[in-house]
Amino acid sequence: MHSVKVIKLMQFKFRIVLLLFILSLVGCSYIPNELKNAEQLIETNPDSALLILQHISPNRYNSDENRALYGLLMIETLDKKKLPLEPDTLLDFSINYYTKHPDGDRLGTCYLYKGRTFKYRFQYEKAMVYYMKVFDEMKNQQNIILSGRANFDLGDIYNIQGDYTAARQKYKNAFDYFSKAKIQLLVFYSMLNIGRTYHDAKDYITADKYYKKILKLTVDSMQQGALYQEMGLNFYDSNNLDSSLYYYKKIISYPYMGNNRAIRYHLLSKIYFDLNKIDSALYYATNSFKYDPTIRTQRECYRIMTNCEFVKGNVKNVTYYMNKYVLLGDSLNKIDAQIKGSYMETMHSTKKEAEANKIQKWISWSIILILTGCFLFLLRYIIEKVKKEKAEIKEVHTEEKIGIHKKVIEDKRAVLQKQIEDRKTKMLAEFKHAGTEEREQQLRNIYTELIHFDDTELFFHEMNKFLNELITKLKNRYSTLNEKEIMLCCYILLHIPTYDMLILFGYKSDDSMKSLKRRLPKKLNLENATLLEDFLLSIVSEN
Repeated sequence: MHSVKVIKLMQFKFRIVLLLFILSLVGCSYIPNELKNAEQLIETNPDSALLILQHISPNRYNSDENRALYGLLMIETLDKKKLPLEPDTLLDFSINYYTKHPDGDRLGTCYLYKGRTFKYRFQYEKAMVYYMKVFDEMKNQQNIILSGRANFDLGDIYNIQGDYTAARQKYKNAFDYFSKAKIQLLVFYSMLNIGRTYHDAKDYITADKYYKKILKLTVDSMQQGALYQEMGLNFYDSNNLDSSLYYYKKIISYPYMGNNRAIRYHLLSKIYFDLNKIDSALYYATNSFKYDPTIRTQRECYRIMTNCEFVKGNVKNVTYYMNKYVLLGDSLNKIDAQIKGSYMETMHSTKKEAEANKIQKWISWSIILILTGCFLFLLRYIIEKVKKEKAEIKEVHTEEKIGIHKKVIEDKRAVLQKQIEDRKTKMLAEFKHAGTEEREQQLRNIYTELIHFDDTELFFHEMNKFLNELITKLKNRYSTLNEKEIMLCCYILLHIPTYDMLILFGYKSDDSMKSLKRRLPKKLNLENATLLEDFLLSIVSEN
C-alpha cells in the first residue's frame, strides 16, 4: 500500500515538472502579435508593416528570439520598400542568433539580405560570400521562394560582370522556383532578365524575339513599362532609333520601380543626341539626376551633357561635366576590377565538396591550388588591364581637353589677329610717308591698346584670364624665367609675328630675339623651340 502511494506521488511530481517544462517552452517561443502582424503584411502591404515596426523598439523585448525576428522583418520590409538596408547591426544580431539557434529558413533569409546590402553597394565579392551561404542553408530546406531570390540576385551580379551564359542560367533557375511558387511578378521579371542577357551579349535579334514572347505575360502598366523599356533599349543598341524613340516616348509617363525613370530619361537623352536634337538631349540627361540614377547611368548622362555643351560651345560646362565623367569612370573601374562571382561560386563549391569528401581531400586541394593560381593570374591580368585602360582613358581625356582649350585659344587668337591686322592696315594708310620710328611707335600703340604690352602687371593679369592661369603656372614651376621670357611664351601662343616681337621687346637685331628663343626651351627642359607651342598648350589645358 505504501509503495502505491509513493508511485502516485512520483507520477504527480513528474506531471508538474513536465507541465512547467512545456510552459517554459511556450514562453520562450512566444511571438508578440505586432511581429506576427508585420510578418504577415510584408508581401501584401509593406507600408503597414514598416509603420508597425517603426513604432517598436527591439530593446523592448527580453527575448533574443524576438529581437532577432524584429531585425529580420525590418530588413525585409526596407528592401520591399526599396529603402536603404540600414542599420546592419540589426541584421548582424539576427544572423548571430539564428546561427546559435538553428533555423534554416530564417538564417538563409538573413544571409540573402546581408548579401543584398553588399550588392547594393557594388561590393560583389562580399555579397557572393553570403549568397553562397544561402545555398548552403537551402540544401536541407524546401524554401523555393528564397532559392529563387538568391538565384535572381546572382543573375544580376553575373550579368553586370559580363558572364551572360551564367547569368541566364541563374535567371532560369529563379524562373523555375517562382513558377512553382506561382508568384507572377517574380516569374515575369525572371523572364525579362533572361531576355536582357541576350541584349547585353549583343544578340539583339534573340532578345527582341524573347521580349515579344513575354509581352502576353504582363498584367499591368508597371510590367508593360519595364518590358517596353528593355525593348526600346534593344532597338537603340541595334541602331533602330525610330523604334527606340517610339517606345521611350510611350513609357515616359508609365509607373516605374527603383531608378527606371532615370534610365528612361538617360536613354531619351542618347536618342535625341543621336538625332541632333541637342536641347532635348540636354534636358533629359540633366533631369535624369532627379530620379536616383545608378553610377553607370550618372556617368553616361555626364557624357551626353559634355557632348551637348561642346556642341553649344559652353567650354566651362564642358570641363565641369567631363571632370564628373572621369571621376565616375575611376569608381566604375574599381567596381569592375572585382573578382567575378562565377569564379567565387566555383571556388565555394569546390571547398564544400572538399569538406564533404575527405577521402578525395588531396584531389580537392589540388583543384583549389589550381584555381587559386588561375585566380591570381586572372587578378593580375585584370589589374594590369584596368591600369592600361585607365591610362588610355586619361590620355584620351587629356587630348580632348587640349583640343577644347586649343579651339578656344584659336578662336580668341583669330579675333585678336584680325584686330591687329585691321589697325595695321589703317596705320599704313595714315602713315604712308612716315618714318620707321613713327611706324614702330604706332605699332606699339596698337599692341598697347589691344593687349597692354607696355604694362607688365596688367598684361600678365589679362593673359592669366585669357590663357587659363598660364602666367601663374609658369612662375610657380619655373622660377628662373624672367619677365621677357614669360612674355615670349604669351606671344608664341598669340602668334605675334617675329618682326612685331622685335619692336615690342625693343630689339635692334634678330640676334637678340634668337638668343631669347634659345634660352627659353632650355629653362623649360625642352629639346628645341619647335616644341614650345605644344608644351605651352598642354599647360593651358590643365585644370
